[in-house]
Amino acid sequence: MSIPNPQPGQPGQPHQPGPPNPYQQTPNPYQQPPGAAAPQPYGQPPGPYGQQPGPYGQPPAPPAPPAGPRKPTPGWVWGIGGAVLASALWAGGLFATGNLGSGDDAEADLAGYQYKENLCDVSPLDGFKKKYEVDTDSTSTTHYGSRQKGFDLSYCSRKLKDPEENADSYTSIYVYSTARWHKATDPAGEFASEQKAYEDQSQKTYTYKTKAVSGIGDEAYLVTDTSGTDEKSLNGMTLAVREGWFTVEMRWSFYGGGPDDKIEPPTAAEVEEMLKTDVRAEMAGLKKG
Repeated sequence: MSIPNPQPGQPGQPHQPGPPNPYQQTPNPYQQPPGAAAPQPYGQPPGPYGQQPGPYGQPPAPPAPPAGPRKPTPGWVWGIGGAVLASALWAGGLFATGNLGSGDDAEADLAGYQYKENLCDVSPLDGFKKKYEVDTDSTSTTHYGSRQKGFDLSYCSRKLKDPEENADSYTSIYVYSTARWHKATDPAGEFASEQKAYEDQSQKTYTYKTKAVSGIGDEAYLVTDTSGTDEKSLNGMTLAVREGWFTVEMRWSFYGGGPDDKIEPPTAAEVEEMLKTDVRAEMAGLKKG
């Protein structure tokens, strides 16, 4: 007697699995749902230089091993390396600060000069008074003082009159003086360059010449301004002096009134002597406070 095969899905009959499908792939246990970021293998971050995990979820290939066993470095080599490093750091501090690494901690050397708001009070101009008169008109004198974090500054400007001037003369003669108390930076490294840089401003119509002057301050320079190449055609002269972190400069300026104005400027030697006399007097007045 034949027994009919039960049909799948009939009541009371257990479900029998069919034969396995040889082409059906097993589920991938490491497959991520769509849109999910792929995890790093073994919880490690990407390899050096931004290397990403390899294909199929495999970790990146390890770096190539060293060519051979590394020999220990002798102790004397480390000693030399430490000495070189120390020398480099010392030299770096020296070149960066100019004073063996003291840097901003260096105390300003103002050489005993005291701040004065009105520089005109300590600048009598006795040297220039041998040639000129000081214009006493209040509009002919300008002065001011300024105290800042980096430096203090005092300025004085006065108009001079030649005794030979007449009412029709348009000659203009001035003396300007500026004193600076440098508190943050030692001006020694740049002072000479600032004075010599005037020469590069020379043009066909005027010429600057700079020369060193001895016997006043730690260093001093005289800058002469003439018309063209005519050294006798004097337009101005400046004496700049540095002592420690204190600097002062005084400038004499001359402008002639025209061909009918017979006022002649003094010689360069005369102006130089007047500047030296009055700068020294000004510096002495600031020493007294």
